[in-house]
Amino acid sequence: MEFLDFAFSFFKKILEAKINDTDINLEWYKKHFINNDSIRADEVAIFAGINKKTINNIYGSATREIVLHVANTNIHYLESLLDSLGDNNENIGLIIKISHKNISVELNLNESLIVINALATKKIALRGSAWSSIGKRVEKPLMIVLCEKCGVSREHISSEMFKKNAELDFDREVDFKLYNYDKSREYRVEVKLMGKGNPESADAVIARNTDIFIADTLSLQNKHQLKSLNIEYLELKNNNNCIEDFKNILKKLEIHHSH
Repeated sequence: MEFLDFAFSFFKKILEAKINDTDINLEWYKKHFINNDSIRADEVAIFAGINKKTINNIYGSATREIVLHVANTNIHYLESLLDSLGDNNENIGLIIKISHKNISVELNLNESLIVINALATKKIALRGSAWSSIGKRVEKPLMIVLCEKCGVSREHISSEMFKKNAELDFDREVDFKLYNYDKSREYRVEVKLMGKGNPESADAVIARNTDIFIADTLSLQNKHQLKSLNIEYLELKNNNNCIEDFKNILKKLEIHHSH
């Protein structure tokens, strides 16, 4: 529903922009959807075909100034790319027609592809946000049940929202903590419901000083990385022995549990 609301609102804005502008190239799009002070920075990024979160990951910040710079750079790149593709695809025709009551506008090939790209970017952003939200709701309960199945006592588990210190916001860098028999050693646990394994996921574990990594799926490269770092890991998907495998990890790290 959120995507459909965005799409209909986007089409309405395009209709209004095209009617009130005489530019026959993408200048109208840049004026109304990129360099428009009334458009939020996150929307500017989407209209330019890039997610604001991606901009923040690359530049370490996503201020409006940075977003506008990246958005304009990306639109310029897309224009150049579309122009070069157009030279090789002269026989391909694509027109998006947007109508409302008795008013309608038509978008040429380049305009149509820019709009399709923006819609695709929005869909990907929504999907990523949804999976991230699901993960945050599932990961802690999953670990609690896993510990219960293995008989880990409550005093050797911490699933609180961990803080770096009392003056800072919650530290979301670690999902769970386990303790050895005499609680002299703390083990940081990272849970990643990431679907198909990818090499970058292990990099995040390194940054968070993780001792145990729990994932639904791990690639061979993930496993090699984790082994080289002496990080214990548990793969859940298609694993009929995940309880026993987790018990072996607990035993190795001397974390109290029932046998």
